[in-house]
This record gives sequence, C-alpha cells and structure tokens, in this order.
Amino acid sequence: MKVSTGPDLEGAAGMKVPLARPWVGLEEAEAAAEVVASGWLIQGPKVAEFEERFAERMGASHAVAINSGSSALLVAMAALGVGPGDEVLCPDMTFVATASAALFLGAKPVFCDIEMSYYGMDAESLVRFITPRTKVIVPVHYAGHTAEMDPILSLAREHGIAVLEDAAESHLATYRGGPVGGTLGEMGIFSFTPSKPMTTGEGGMIVTDSERLADTCRRFRNFGDHSKFEWAELGLNFRLPEALGAVGLVQLDRLDEAIRRRRAIADRYNQAFAHVEGLVTPKERTATDGIYQLYTIRLDPERGAPPRDRVMEALTERGVGSRIYFPSLHGQGVFADHGPFRNEDYPNSLAFEATALSLPIFPTLTDQEQDYVIASVLDSLEVQTP
Repeated sequence: MKVSTGPDLEGAAGMKVPLARPWVGLEEAEAAAEVVASGWLIQGPKVAEFEERFAERMGASHAVAINSGSSALLVAMAALGVGPGDEVLCPDMTFVATASAALFLGAKPVFCDIEMSYYGMDAESLVRFITPRTKVIVPVHYAGHTAEMDPILSLAREHGIAVLEDAAESHLATYRGGPVGGTLGEMGIFSFTPSKPMTTGEGGMIVTDSERLADTCRRFRNFGDHSKFEWAELGLNFRLPEALGAVGLVQLDRLDEAIRRRRAIADRYNQAFAHVEGLVTPKERTATDGIYQLYTIRLDPERGAPPRDRVMEALTERGVGSRIYFPSLHGQGVFADHGPFRNEDYPNSLAFEATALSLPIFPTLTDQEQDYVIASVLDSLEVQTP
C-alpha cells in the first residue's frame, strides 16, 4: 500500500522529536546560583518555603520535601508503619518504585490488575488480594489521569487499611472536583524528575493532612533526629538539597501554564487520532481532570492496528521518541521471590503492556514538532493523510 504522508512529514525530513524535554531556563539557574552564593546548601529556608507553597497548591495541610519520588514512597510507607510481614497492594502496571519501596522495608508487594479506562488500580481485582496482612494500598494516578478512587477508598475503609496515593505524575490533577495526592487517602507522593509536569532534576514530596504522619516523615528523612544528635528512632538522609528547593519554587510558579500547554497538545493529538481505526486515545473523566504527564495511546490489533513494536520501530526511523510506560511488574525478576504470580490474574495489565505506546508531550513541544509527530504516527499506521 502506498501511503501519502502529506507535506508535514515530507517537509520535516531529519527532524528529531524527543519523548520529553524539561522546561527550565535562566530563572531556575539564577535561583540555584543564589543558593550556592548564600552558602546554605543543605535543606533550609528555600525548601521550607517550597513545602509550604506546594502543600497550599495541592490543597493539603502538610508537605515534606524528599530527595526523590522513589524515596518519598519509602519514607511514607515507613511512616505508615510498613515492615516485615506486611503486604503492600499496588497495581501491576506502574513504575517499579511503587512496589520496590515495600521491599526495602521488609514487606511484600502484592499486585492487582488495572482497569482499562484510566489505567489505574482495578477495585474488582484489588478486593481479591486483600488479606489480614495488607498494611497499605497504593493506587497510582497513571500519566496524570486519576485512578477511580471511590471504590478503592471504600474497600480501604471497610478493611481498616491505609491509602497512600502515588501521584508522582499527577500534579494538580483532580478527582470528582478535588485534588489528588494526599487528601483522598492518608498520604500521597509526587515526583520532580525532568519528565514530570514540574521538575527539580531529582526530588519528591510527601503530602498529607496528618500532622503526626508529616512529623514522622520529617524525622525519618533526617536520620530519625528529634533534635541535634538525638536519635530516638530509625531514619536516614532523604533530604532535598536547598538549591533544588529554590528551583522548585520557580517551577511551581509556571506549573499551571505547563499543564495548560500539555492539555492543548493532548487536544491536538486527540483530534488527529479520533477516527483512526484501532488507535485508542486516552480517556478523560472531565476536561480538567487529567494533566497529561504522558500521552499514551493503545494500538488494538483486534480493530486492525499493526503491532505496537512495529510502529515504535517506524517512529524511531523518523526520529520520533516513543516508549512503553510501563511493563507489568509481576513478571519482573526483582519480584520473583515474592510470588508466585499468575498471568491470568492480570489480563488488563498484560494487554496494556502489549499495546500501549507513549508519544512526545512536553510544554515546549512546538506546533511543527506536533505536526511531525502526528504525521509520523499516521504514516506508521499506514493511514492515508490529506
């Protein structure tokens, strides 16, 4: 079949479009330089201001800055009392840290399937894996789209289990009109790696309405210190450097605009792909719910879509970045000793792994780059374009 790629693709030969690009500039550099010049390099007043302002933006009482989103998961689980003999329930499709943090505390990660609307934890699967040892449930707000929280929260309350929201990718996302990431459950975490809606390079944040849990996290991130050299409990160094706190303040000021741009790009993609047979675009609960940290499509072979890996190869040839976010965790070697896990328990996660593909989306993605991505995807799918 001869494919007409249209002028956008032909006229942009040689263009490279990465999967992600951080939106940082002179303001961040100046903020970091000011901290370096001050001589106060370890967690200090900039980090404290960042915590206060972040908590306010997320509609929570407390925010505790941590050196990464992965560390934030570990610290939050520790504050919730996770330890040897406990089980931590999380979705089978998520980044590895959602589950591996439990291993560092001596607990066992237990996986449940995802639902195929928003790719979050499936409550019908979840209920089958709850046991008397279940200590914490960790729903993940995937790619900036919030999990279906009501049935998860209902199950957690019924069984007396704490809920820790993994909102690493979902800054300012909402569920039923309210913010996610710490106010629906007992706690929530966010990540600030370069592909996230806002970045400090590395870094994370724990958010909660509980003063007790916030204080526990503050001690744990600082060697368990109650006061200088008074170590009454176990802790380690999970502090956020002061320069990264200063960068975070700058990024927080442009977070709304970053999300506005992500949504605008997603709208263009959604319109371009709306009627492509076999291509499943992200589902939105409301127009302002998701914030599109990722733009993830699925290629449904039962509706005529070509194999996902073949499309990825074609996009790579055209210089367009793409990636699988994420493979199923139950098949990963790091968790092999904590099974056995049965593939039949995770049909949706495995279907997602086989068909999902994330495309470039970031605030500085130009109109020309967007056109090139769209044309490249359609060309890879052998869709006739004007």
